[in-house]
Amino acid sequence: MTLTTQDYQIVAFFLFVAVFEICERIWPAHPVDRWMDLKLDILSFAFALTVNRISNWLLRGLAINLTPPFLAGPLHYLQGLPGAVKIIIGLFLVDFVLYWIHRAQHYYTIMWRTHAWHHSIEQMYWFAGFRTSFFHSFIYNIPQVVIPVTFLHLSPAEAGIGYSIGLLIQFWEHTNWNANIGPLAWLLVTPDYHRIHHSTMHRGMNLAPTFRIWDRMFGTYVDPAKAPEHYPLGLGEPVKGKEIPRMLVGI
Repeated sequence: MTLTTQDYQIVAFFLFVAVFEICERIWPAHPVDRWMDLKLDILSFAFALTVNRISNWLLRGLAINLTPPFLAGPLHYLQGLPGAVKIIIGLFLVDFVLYWIHRAQHYYTIMWRTHAWHHSIEQMYWFAGFRTSFFHSFIYNIPQVVIPVTFLHLSPAEAGIGYSIGLLIQFWEHTNWNANIGPLAWLLVTPDYHRIHHSTMHRGMNLAPTFRIWDRMFGTYVDPAKAPEHYPLGLGEPVKGKEIPRMLVGI
């Protein structure tokens, strides 16, 4: 039986659900009332999953023919590298592009509208991290599809592994898990690091999705060790019910 990229995605998703749910229950970082926003989180998750499937289908069809002629030589070299090397290169390239997309979302009003729904999160736990708008998901899927498909020509297995790592990061950075990764915290985003980004006081900081080196390099770094023990998350004001449809779309 030949596994497709989607098969890897499904297996990885349910594995991460089990792992992070257990870890949050055993080592919670903060008190969380999961029932308070459960309806919104389920709605957001279903919406994000639908958008992800639609945008992936559209972008994969377009990405095959998007290779610029002047990049043919360098890309041919990259495509010939071992699969593990291509996955690592892909992770860094995608993360670098997503950092700048994320930064634009916090600096420009039209981009902020695509991202505001994600920042309506007032309780951080693994499921809340899927609260994204249509345009947020679509914009983020562009580098996540074009770089591995067009630039690196990853096989279904390689793309599945890359996707699984990306999904792991999505769970990891939003989890309510008091985790310590030691010296690796200098390089990688951790739950306490990303939690600061969701605070009302440092919303435009700690923008890196995976590698905090981008924040250090480009002046958006806040040390989580210097943050207060308790601080509010979210937009700083309640979301009105009539605003939710607009925010879900991201306009």
